[in-house]
Amino acid sequence: MLLENGLLFVDGRFIRASVRTAGGRITGIGDLTPEAGERVYDCGGNHVLPGFVDIHIHAYGGADCMRGEADVRAMSRGLLETGTAAFVPTTMSATKEETRSALSGIQAVCDRQEPSGAAVLGAHMEAPFLNPSYKGAQREECLMAPSAEAYGQLTRGIRCVRMMTLAPELPGATELIRTLAARGIVTCAAHSGASAEDIHAAADAGLTQITHLFNAQTPLHHRKPGIPGAGLADDRILVQMIADGIHLHPDVLRIAALCKGSKGVALISDSMEAAGLPEGEYELGGQRVIVKGGAARLESGVLAGSTLVLHRAVTNMIRLAGMSPETVIPMATRTPADSVGAAEYGRIEPGAVGIFALMDGNWDYAGVVDTRTAP
Repeated sequence: MLLENGLLFVDGRFIRASVRTAGGRITGIGDLTPEAGERVYDCGGNHVLPGFVDIHIHAYGGADCMRGEADVRAMSRGLLETGTAAFVPTTMSATKEETRSALSGIQAVCDRQEPSGAAVLGAHMEAPFLNPSYKGAQREECLMAPSAEAYGQLTRGIRCVRMMTLAPELPGATELIRTLAARGIVTCAAHSGASAEDIHAAADAGLTQITHLFNAQTPLHHRKPGIPGAGLADDRILVQMIADGIHLHPDVLRIAALCKGSKGVALISDSMEAAGLPEGEYELGGQRVIVKGGAARLESGVLAGSTLVLHRAVTNMIRLAGMSPETVIPMATRTPADSVGAAEYGRIEPGAVGIFALMDGNWDYAGVVDTRTAP
């Protein structure tokens, strides 16, 4: 398949070129002409980006990964239509049985991917090793002390865990970080009362990310920089941001982007089931959630995830935070993909997966091109 008449985002810059795919993979980029019988797609002069990669997402379009395989597959199909090429379904606090059931469903989709959907890269466990004082919308009664034994009980026989968010100041957390890092599992800090010193020490043990920067964590203070300060200052740490204009002020989005650059920020949706649906009443972890004005909140007023999709996060970073497209686009593509070892996603280069997100000249979403099903 040949895509032409588009501005391709290649190696951090836009070029006017065509891109060829075969078998759903990119095979060539440049001044290409159609081959005999080849299908041609006219990109309409739009910006052609790699498909987005979401490493922190609970639910989408009424489907929630905590409900099992069928919902994960529904998320996969729905997210592809938003330009997302790959994602990491994210669990939340639940009983041991509910957690194992959710992970088993994610594992099933990892083992047999949805053919016309965004790829599932593994599971992100956002619980249960969290600090109850910073629980946010997590269910406190389901939280546990971190240990390799407790992790083993939750994941025995399951191979799909790719990420773990925990509170690094809790007793046993440092040892668990080392254990997970040795297995190639990305560890992140949030729902935590950690100090900056705790975060730097956790990074020494193998922690590499901060989950939803500034949310459900110690604040930034000029004498106590807390989790955000450590995350912004430590070059070993990637920070995840919810760029919906609700979780973080546009100035904060800009400050973080200027501190970390395109290789240090991963834009995430952290979305719950109302994403892609009208406002109203929904559910998260068995809790009633009211979605109004774009914000999802528990009855207590606590934010309960978002209704964001990644193409809107890109638009917001460009329009609200005033960042250049060249800086922002890797934050939703290459950077999150590389952070979880998914190097076949997030870039337009030979060998990469041929899923492309289109955005127009005003940075509004213009559609997705999935070449995996092309003849």
